[in-house]
Amino acid sequence: MSGDAHERSENADHRDTVTVERSPVVDVAYARLEVGGRPGVRVGTLIESIDSDHVQLHGAPRGIGDAWAQAFGDVVGPHLPQSLTIAHPTTWGSRRAGIVIDGARTVVARAAAATTVHAAPRAVLVAATHLEPSARVCVVAETHDGRLDVHRITRDDDGWHVARTDVLDDPSDPAVVGELVDDTVEAILVDGDNRDRLAAAIRLFEDATPTGRVAAVERALIHRFGGEVLPSSPPPRPPDTTAARGPSRRALVVGAVAVGVVIAAVVAGTVAFGGSDDTPSVTAAPATSVRADVGRVSMVVPVDWRRTSDAVDDTGAIPFTTFAARTDDRRIIVVQNAVRIDSTPTTVATSLRNRLRQSGGDTVSEFSAVTRYADRDVISYRETPGSGAAIRWYVMVSAALQVSVGCQPGTRGESVDDACAAAVGSVTIAPLR
Repeated sequence: MSGDAHERSENADHRDTVTVERSPVVDVAYARLEVGGRPGVRVGTLIESIDSDHVQLHGAPRGIGDAWAQAFGDVVGPHLPQSLTIAHPTTWGSRRAGIVIDGARTVVARAAAATTVHAAPRAVLVAATHLEPSARVCVVAETHDGRLDVHRITRDDDGWHVARTDVLDDPSDPAVVGELVDDTVEAILVDGDNRDRLAAAIRLFEDATPTGRVAAVERALIHRFGGEVLPSSPPPRPPDTTAARGPSRRALVVGAVAVGVVIAAVVAGTVAFGGSDDTPSVTAAPATSVRADVGRVSMVVPVDWRRTSDAVDDTGAIPFTTFAARTDDRRIIVVQNAVRIDSTPTTVATSLRNRLRQSGGDTVSEFSAVTRYADRDVISYRETPGSGAAIRWYVMVSAALQVSVGCQPGTRGESVDDACAAAVGSVTIAPLR
Protein backbone atom coordinates (compact mmCIF):
# COMPACT_ATOMS: atom_id res chain seq x y z
CA MET A 1 0.00 0.00 0.00
CA SER A 2 1.52 3.26 -1.02
CA GLY A 3 1.21 6.38 1.05
CA ASP A 4 1.22 10.14 1.14
CA ALA A 5 4.29 10.60 -1.04
CA HIS A 6 6.28 13.53 -2.37
CA GLU A 7 9.34 12.53 -4.36
CA ARG A 8 11.62 14.95 -6.11
CA SER A 9 14.79 14.49 -8.13
CA GLU A 10 17.82 16.73 -7.68
CA ASN A 11 17.02 18.63 -10.88
CA ALA A 12 16.27 22.30 -10.53
CA ASP A 13 12.81 21.94 -12.01
CA HIS A 14 10.07 19.75 -10.59
CA ARG A 15 9.28 17.59 -13.59
CA ASP A 16 9.81 14.40 -11.55
CA THR A 17 7.58 15.46 -8.65
CA VAL A 18 4.87 12.95 -7.75
CA THR A 19 2.34 13.86 -5.09
CA VAL A 20 -0.32 11.48 -3.84
CA GLU A 21 -2.93 12.74 -1.41
CA ARG A 22 -4.78 10.41 0.92
CA SER A 23 -7.72 10.87 3.21
CA PRO A 24 -6.93 11.14 6.93
CA VAL A 25 -7.45 7.91 8.85
CA VAL A 26 -9.74 7.97 11.89
CA ASP A 27 -8.26 5.22 14.06
CA VAL A 28 -10.53 3.81 16.77
CA ALA A 29 -8.40 1.57 18.96
CA TYR A 30 -7.34 0.97 22.53
CA ALA A 31 -9.74 3.48 24.06
CA ARG A 32 -8.49 6.30 21.84
CA LEU A 33 -9.75 8.10 18.77
CA GLU A 34 -6.96 9.55 16.63
CA VAL A 35 -7.17 11.36 13.30
CA GLY A 36 -4.22 11.68 10.96
CA GLY A 37 -1.76 10.62 13.64
CA ARG A 38 -2.40 13.72 15.73
CA PRO A 39 -3.07 13.52 19.48
CA GLY A 40 -6.61 12.25 19.88
CA VAL A 41 -9.22 11.87 22.61
CA ARG A 42 -10.08 9.04 24.96
CA VAL A 43 -13.23 7.15 23.94
CA GLY A 44 -13.06 4.16 26.26
CA THR A 45 -16.50 4.89 27.69
CA LEU A 46 -17.99 5.18 24.21
CA ILE A 47 -16.45 1.87 23.13
CA GLU A 48 -17.73 0.11 26.26
CA SER A 49 -21.23 1.55 25.65
CA ILE A 50 -21.38 0.81 21.92
CA ASP A 51 -24.25 -1.66 22.44
CA SER A 52 -26.33 0.83 24.44
CA ASP A 53 -28.58 3.59 23.22
CA HIS A 54 -27.15 6.06 25.72
CA VAL A 55 -23.89 6.69 27.51
CA GLN A 56 -23.15 8.56 30.72
CA LEU A 57 -20.88 11.52 30.03
CA HIS A 58 -20.01 13.95 32.81
CA GLY A 59 -22.87 12.61 34.90
CA ALA A 60 -25.56 13.09 32.25
CA PRO A 61 -27.05 10.63 29.73
CA ARG A 62 -26.18 11.21 26.09
CA GLY A 63 -27.31 9.45 22.94
CA ILE A 64 -24.54 7.12 21.81
CA GLY A 65 -24.62 8.51 18.27
CA ASP A 66 -24.41 12.11 19.47
CA ALA A 67 -21.54 11.21 21.78
CA TRP A 68 -19.55 9.72 18.90
CA ALA A 69 -20.33 12.75 16.75
CA GLN A 70 -18.97 15.03 19.46
CA ALA A 71 -15.80 12.95 19.71
CA PHE A 72 -15.30 13.17 15.95
CA GLY A 73 -15.90 16.90 15.97
CA ASP A 74 -13.35 17.37 18.75
CA VAL A 75 -10.54 15.62 16.87
CA VAL A 76 -11.34 16.62 13.28
CA GLY A 77 -11.86 20.30 14.00
CA PRO A 78 -13.77 22.87 11.96
CA HIS A 79 -11.97 22.28 8.66
CA LEU A 80 -13.16 18.97 7.27
CA PRO A 81 -11.03 17.10 4.73
CA GLN A 82 -12.22 15.89 1.36
CA SER A 83 -12.53 12.35 2.68
CA LEU A 84 -12.19 10.34 5.90
CA THR A 85 -11.26 6.67 6.33
CA ILE A 86 -12.45 5.08 9.59
CA ALA A 87 -10.50 2.14 11.02
CA HIS A 88 -12.98 0.55 13.42
CA PRO A 89 -12.36 -2.36 15.83
CA THR A 90 -12.11 -5.58 13.86
CA THR A 91 -14.42 -7.53 16.16
CA TRP A 92 -17.27 -5.09 15.55
CA GLY A 93 -20.08 -6.04 13.23
CA SER A 94 -21.92 -3.73 10.86
CA ARG A 95 -24.27 -2.36 13.54
CA ARG A 96 -21.50 -1.22 15.87
CA ALA A 97 -19.37 0.12 13.03
CA GLY A 98 -22.43 1.89 11.65
CA ILE A 99 -22.83 3.90 14.85
CA VAL A 100 -19.30 5.25 14.49
CA ILE A 101 -19.74 5.90 10.76
CA ASP A 102 -23.01 7.73 11.40
CA GLY A 103 -21.28 9.84 14.04
CA ALA A 104 -18.72 10.99 11.47
CA ARG A 105 -21.42 11.68 8.91
CA THR A 106 -23.33 13.75 11.46
CA VAL A 107 -20.29 16.00 11.82
CA VAL A 108 -20.10 16.30 8.02
CA ALA A 109 -23.80 17.16 7.73
CA ARG A 110 -23.65 19.79 10.48
CA ALA A 111 -20.76 21.47 8.68
CA ALA A 112 -22.58 21.25 5.33
CA ALA A 113 -19.38 19.73 3.96
CA ALA A 114 -18.91 17.38 1.01
CA THR A 115 -16.64 15.01 2.93
CA THR A 116 -17.03 11.34 2.03
CA VAL A 117 -16.70 8.74 4.78
CA HIS A 118 -15.14 5.30 4.20
CA ALA A 119 -14.65 2.55 6.77
CA ALA A 120 -12.79 -0.75 7.15
CA PRO A 121 -11.98 -3.19 9.94
CA ARG A 122 -8.77 -2.10 11.59
CA ALA A 123 -6.98 -5.42 10.94
CA VAL A 124 -7.62 -5.00 7.21
CA LEU A 125 -5.88 -1.61 7.22
CA VAL A 126 -3.03 -3.06 9.29
CA ALA A 127 -2.44 -5.76 6.68
CA ALA A 128 -2.76 -3.33 3.78
CA THR A 129 -0.31 -0.82 5.24
CA HIS A 130 2.28 -3.22 6.66
CA LEU A 131 2.66 -5.90 3.97
CA GLU A 132 3.93 -5.94 0.42
CA PRO A 133 1.40 -6.29 -2.43
CA SER A 134 2.46 -9.89 -3.09
CA ALA A 135 1.41 -11.08 0.39
CA ARG A 136 -1.80 -13.12 0.48
CA VAL A 137 -2.31 -14.47 4.02
CA CYS A 138 -1.42 -12.93 7.37
CA VAL A 139 -2.53 -12.86 10.98
CA VAL A 140 -3.23 -9.63 12.83
CA ALA A 141 -3.27 -10.10 16.61
CA GLU A 142 -4.66 -7.41 18.89
CA THR A 143 -3.61 -7.61 22.54
CA HIS A 144 -5.93 -6.53 25.34
CA ASP A 145 -5.99 -6.93 29.11
CA GLY A 146 -6.74 -10.63 29.57
CA ARG A 147 -7.73 -11.17 25.93
CA LEU A 148 -6.09 -11.75 22.57
CA ASP A 149 -7.98 -11.20 19.30
CA VAL A 150 -6.46 -13.24 16.48
CA HIS A 151 -7.62 -12.29 12.97
CA ARG A 152 -6.75 -14.30 9.87
CA ILE A 153 -6.62 -11.82 6.98
CA THR A 154 -6.57 -12.96 3.35
CA ARG A 155 -6.14 -11.07 0.12
CA ASP A 156 -7.81 -11.52 -3.27
CA ASP A 157 -8.21 -9.31 -6.33
CA ASP A 158 -10.50 -6.99 -4.35
CA GLY A 159 -8.06 -6.47 -1.50
CA TRP A 160 -7.72 -7.69 2.09
CA HIS A 161 -10.60 -9.32 4.00
CA VAL A 162 -11.16 -10.76 7.46
CA ALA A 163 -11.43 -14.52 6.91
CA ARG A 164 -11.73 -15.53 10.56
CA THR A 165 -11.53 -14.08 14.06
CA ASP A 166 -10.75 -15.97 17.27
CA VAL A 167 -11.02 -14.29 20.66
CA LEU A 168 -8.76 -16.00 23.21
CA ASP A 169 -9.56 -15.50 26.88
CA ASP A 170 -6.25 -17.16 27.77
CA PRO A 171 -3.73 -15.30 25.60
CA SER A 172 -0.75 -17.21 26.99
CA ASP A 173 -1.58 -20.75 25.85
CA PRO A 174 0.91 -21.64 23.07
CA ALA A 175 -1.05 -24.75 22.06
CA VAL A 176 -4.16 -22.73 21.26
CA VAL A 177 -2.19 -20.06 19.42
CA GLY A 178 -0.31 -22.67 17.42
CA GLU A 179 -3.56 -24.20 16.18
CA LEU A 180 -4.65 -20.87 14.70
CA VAL A 181 -1.54 -20.23 12.60
CA ASP A 182 -0.60 -22.70 9.87
CA ASP A 183 2.31 -22.63 7.45
CA THR A 184 0.33 -20.63 4.86
CA VAL A 185 0.54 -17.52 7.05
CA GLU A 186 3.22 -15.23 5.64
CA ALA A 187 3.41 -12.73 8.50
CA ILE A 188 2.02 -12.10 11.97
CA LEU A 189 1.42 -8.47 12.96
CA VAL A 190 0.87 -7.85 16.66
CA ASP A 191 -0.77 -4.70 18.02
CA GLY A 192 -1.36 -3.30 21.48
CA ASP A 193 -1.09 -0.29 23.75
CA ASN A 194 0.86 -2.00 26.54
CA ARG A 195 4.54 -2.60 25.83
CA ASP A 196 4.89 -5.63 28.11
CA ARG A 197 1.75 -7.30 26.73
CA LEU A 198 2.91 -6.61 23.20
CA ALA A 199 6.36 -8.08 23.78
CA ALA A 200 4.87 -11.16 25.45
CA ALA A 201 2.51 -11.75 22.53
CA ILE A 202 5.33 -11.42 19.99
CA ARG A 203 7.40 -13.98 21.90
CA LEU A 204 4.37 -16.29 22.08
CA PHE A 205 3.84 -16.21 18.32
CA GLU A 206 7.55 -16.63 17.63
CA ASP A 207 7.70 -19.73 19.84
CA ALA A 208 4.35 -21.33 19.00
CA THR A 209 4.00 -20.80 15.25
CA PRO A 210 5.99 -21.63 12.10
CA THR A 211 5.77 -18.09 10.75
CA GLY A 212 9.16 -16.41 10.33
CA ARG A 213 7.90 -12.82 10.21
CA VAL A 214 6.45 -11.61 13.50
CA ALA A 215 6.41 -7.85 13.98
CA ALA A 216 4.74 -5.14 16.01
CA VAL A 217 2.14 -2.94 14.34
CA GLU A 218 3.21 0.65 13.79
CA ARG A 219 0.22 2.94 14.20
CA ALA A 220 1.96 5.64 12.19
CA LEU A 221 1.85 3.43 9.09
CA ILE A 222 -1.93 3.14 9.36
CA HIS A 223 -2.24 6.91 9.35
CA ARG A 224 0.32 7.39 6.60
CA PHE A 225 -0.79 4.72 4.13
CA GLY A 226 -4.29 3.64 5.21
CA GLY A 227 -6.40 6.44 3.76
CA GLU A 228 -8.22 6.37 0.46
CA VAL A 229 -6.33 7.90 -2.47
CA LEU A 230 -8.08 11.16 -3.28
CA PRO A 231 -9.37 11.73 -6.82
CA SER A 232 -7.49 15.04 -6.94
CA SER A 233 -4.13 13.26 -6.88
CA PRO A 234 -2.31 13.82 -10.18
CA PRO A 235 -1.15 10.82 -12.19
CA PRO A 236 2.44 9.76 -11.53
CA ARG A 237 5.14 11.07 -13.86
CA PRO A 238 7.85 8.89 -15.36
CA PRO A 239 11.48 9.66 -14.52
CA ASP A 240 13.07 12.55 -16.41
CA THR A 241 14.78 10.78 -19.30
CA THR A 242 16.80 13.88 -20.18
CA ALA A 243 18.68 13.94 -16.88
CA ALA A 244 22.39 13.24 -17.16
CA ARG A 245 22.47 11.46 -13.81
CA GLY A 246 20.18 8.92 -12.19
CA PRO A 247 17.42 9.60 -9.66
CA SER A 248 18.43 10.92 -6.28
CA ARG A 249 19.98 8.12 -4.26
CA ARG A 250 18.64 9.81 -1.15
CA ALA A 251 15.09 10.00 -2.52
CA LEU A 252 15.09 6.31 -3.43
CA VAL A 253 16.46 4.74 -0.28
CA VAL A 254 16.43 7.46 2.34
CA GLY A 255 15.76 5.12 5.22
CA ALA A 256 18.21 2.47 4.13
CA VAL A 257 21.07 4.92 3.66
CA ALA A 258 20.29 6.90 6.80
CA VAL A 259 20.34 3.96 9.20
CA GLY A 260 22.87 1.84 7.37
CA VAL A 261 20.44 -0.88 6.38
CA VAL A 262 21.70 -1.74 2.92
CA ILE A 263 25.30 -2.07 4.02
CA ALA A 264 27.76 -4.88 4.33
CA ALA A 265 28.28 -6.78 7.53
CA VAL A 266 31.90 -5.72 7.13
CA VAL A 267 32.16 -2.90 4.60
CA ALA A 268 35.02 -3.14 2.13
CA GLY A 269 35.70 -0.66 -0.67
CA THR A 270 34.30 2.76 -1.51
CA VAL A 271 30.95 3.54 -3.13
CA ALA A 272 31.53 5.42 -6.35
CA PHE A 273 28.87 7.52 -8.02
CA GLY A 274 28.46 7.46 -11.74
CA GLY A 275 25.82 8.48 -14.18
CA SER A 276 25.88 5.98 -16.97
CA ASP A 277 22.57 4.84 -18.43
CA ASP A 278 23.53 1.37 -19.59
CA THR A 279 21.33 -0.79 -21.73
CA PRO A 280 20.72 -4.20 -20.14
CA SER A 281 22.45 -7.02 -21.97
CA VAL A 282 19.90 -9.34 -23.48
CA THR A 283 19.94 -13.11 -23.23
CA ALA A 284 17.23 -15.70 -23.54
CA ALA A 285 14.16 -14.45 -21.63
CA PRO A 286 10.46 -13.85 -22.16
CA ALA A 287 9.56 -11.10 -24.60
CA THR A 288 8.55 -8.76 -21.77
CA SER A 289 11.83 -9.07 -19.87
CA VAL A 290 15.57 -9.26 -20.35
CA ARG A 291 18.51 -10.58 -18.35
CA ALA A 292 20.61 -7.64 -17.20
CA ASP A 293 24.24 -7.89 -16.11
CA VAL A 294 24.77 -5.50 -13.20
CA GLY A 295 28.42 -5.79 -12.23
CA ARG A 296 28.81 -9.22 -10.63
CA VAL A 297 25.05 -9.73 -10.57
CA SER A 298 22.82 -11.03 -13.32
CA MET A 299 19.03 -10.80 -13.05
CA VAL A 300 15.81 -10.58 -15.07
CA VAL A 301 14.15 -7.15 -15.34
CA PRO A 302 11.31 -5.67 -17.44
CA VAL A 303 12.55 -5.03 -20.97
CA ASP A 304 11.34 -1.43 -21.22
CA TRP A 305 12.41 -0.13 -17.79
CA ARG A 306 15.13 2.52 -17.75
CA ARG A 307 18.41 1.62 -16.06
CA THR A 308 20.68 3.99 -14.14
CA SER A 309 23.87 2.68 -12.51
CA ASP A 310 26.93 3.71 -10.54
CA ALA A 311 30.36 2.96 -11.95
CA VAL A 312 31.89 -0.48 -11.50
CA ASP A 313 34.13 -0.69 -8.43
CA ASP A 314 37.48 -2.47 -8.01
CA THR A 315 35.81 -5.81 -7.20
CA GLY A 316 33.65 -5.77 -10.33
CA ALA A 317 30.48 -4.88 -8.41
CA ILE A 318 28.17 -1.94 -9.13
CA PRO A 319 27.19 -0.36 -5.79
CA PHE A 320 23.83 1.15 -6.80
CA THR A 321 21.48 0.55 -9.73
CA THR A 322 17.84 1.36 -10.42
CA PHE A 323 15.45 0.02 -13.03
CA ALA A 324 12.52 2.44 -13.34
CA ALA A 325 9.23 2.03 -15.18
CA ARG A 326 8.70 4.65 -17.86
CA THR A 327 4.94 5.06 -17.32
CA ASP A 328 4.84 5.40 -13.52
CA ASP A 329 7.20 5.46 -10.52
CA ARG A 330 7.71 1.75 -9.87
CA ARG A 331 11.34 0.76 -9.34
CA ILE A 332 13.62 -2.20 -8.85
CA ILE A 333 16.67 -1.10 -6.84
CA VAL A 334 19.86 -3.17 -6.69
CA VAL A 335 22.54 -2.48 -4.06
CA GLN A 336 25.80 -4.44 -3.99
CA ASN A 337 28.18 -4.39 -1.02
CA ALA A 338 31.41 -6.31 -0.54
CA VAL A 339 31.50 -8.53 2.55
CA ARG A 340 34.03 -10.92 4.06
CA ILE A 341 34.81 -13.97 1.98
CA ASP A 342 33.47 -16.21 4.76
CA SER A 343 30.21 -14.26 5.18
CA THR A 344 27.00 -16.28 5.02
CA PRO A 345 23.32 -15.31 5.00
CA THR A 346 23.23 -16.11 8.71
CA THR A 347 26.18 -13.86 9.63
CA VAL A 348 24.92 -11.02 7.43
CA ALA A 349 21.41 -11.32 8.90
CA THR A 350 22.83 -11.14 12.42
CA SER A 351 24.90 -8.08 11.58
CA LEU A 352 21.99 -6.42 9.83
CA ARG A 353 19.62 -7.06 12.73
CA ASN A 354 22.13 -5.60 15.20
CA ARG A 355 22.61 -2.48 13.10
CA LEU A 356 18.85 -1.95 12.91
CA ARG A 357 18.51 -2.24 16.67
CA GLN A 358 21.37 0.19 17.22
CA SER A 359 19.93 2.73 14.80
CA GLY A 360 16.77 3.15 16.85
CA GLY A 361 14.95 4.55 13.81
CA ASP A 362 11.43 3.75 12.64
CA THR A 363 12.03 3.63 8.89
CA VAL A 364 12.65 -0.12 8.83
CA SER A 365 10.32 -2.85 10.09
CA GLU A 366 9.37 -6.51 9.64
CA PHE A 367 12.94 -7.75 9.60
CA SER A 368 13.20 -11.48 8.95
CA ALA A 369 16.47 -13.40 8.90
CA VAL A 370 14.97 -16.11 6.68
CA THR A 371 12.08 -15.57 4.27
CA ARG A 372 11.04 -17.79 1.40
CA TYR A 373 10.38 -15.56 -1.60
CA ALA A 374 10.49 -16.28 -5.34
CA ASP A 375 11.52 -19.88 -4.58
CA ARG A 376 14.65 -18.92 -2.67
CA ASP A 377 15.68 -18.13 0.90
CA VAL A 378 16.42 -14.45 1.49
CA ILE A 379 16.76 -11.91 4.29
CA SER A 380 13.85 -9.48 4.10
CA TYR A 381 12.60 -6.27 5.63
CA ARG A 382 10.36 -3.32 4.81
CA GLU A 383 11.61 0.25 4.50
CA THR A 384 9.40 3.30 4.83
CA PRO A 385 11.44 6.07 3.19
CA GLY A 386 10.91 9.76 3.74
CA SER A 387 9.01 9.93 0.46
CA GLY A 388 7.52 7.47 -1.97
CA ALA A 389 5.89 4.11 -1.44
CA ALA A 390 7.26 1.55 1.02
CA ILE A 391 10.12 -0.59 -0.30
CA ARG A 392 10.34 -4.32 0.31
CA TRP A 393 13.99 -5.44 0.42
CA TYR A 394 15.31 -8.95 -0.27
CA VAL A 395 18.96 -9.67 0.59
CA MET A 396 21.16 -12.47 -0.78
CA VAL A 397 24.79 -13.31 0.04
CA SER A 398 27.33 -15.26 -2.01
CA ALA A 399 30.98 -15.06 -3.08
CA ALA A 400 31.89 -12.14 -0.78
CA LEU A 401 29.01 -10.02 -2.10
CA GLN A 402 25.80 -8.89 -0.42
CA VAL A 403 23.06 -8.13 -2.95
CA SER A 404 19.96 -6.24 -1.84
CA VAL A 405 17.03 -6.02 -4.25
CA GLY A 406 14.47 -3.36 -3.35
CA CYS A 407 10.98 -3.45 -4.86
CA GLN A 408 9.03 -0.19 -4.79
CA PRO A 409 5.44 -0.12 -6.11
CA GLY A 410 3.90 2.96 -7.65
CA THR A 411 2.53 5.70 -5.42
CA ARG A 412 -0.91 5.19 -6.96
CA GLY A 413 -0.94 1.48 -6.20
CA GLU A 414 0.73 0.17 -9.38
CA SER A 415 1.96 -3.33 -8.55
CA VAL A 416 5.60 -4.33 -8.76
CA ASP A 417 4.91 -7.94 -7.72
CA ASP A 418 5.70 -9.73 -10.97
CA ALA A 419 8.82 -7.71 -11.72
CA CYS A 420 10.02 -8.12 -8.14
CA ALA A 421 9.57 -11.89 -8.05
CA ALA A 422 11.27 -12.27 -11.43
CA ALA A 423 14.20 -10.11 -10.36
CA VAL A 424 14.77 -11.75 -6.97
CA GLY A 425 14.21 -15.27 -8.24
CA SER A 426 16.68 -14.85 -11.10
CA VAL A 427 19.60 -13.26 -9.24
CA THR A 428 22.93 -14.97 -9.82
CA ILE A 429 26.23 -13.74 -8.36
CA ALA A 430 29.50 -14.21 -10.24
CA PRO A 431 32.61 -15.35 -8.36
CA LEU A 432 34.91 -12.71 -6.92
CA ARG A 433 37.62 -11.67 -9.39
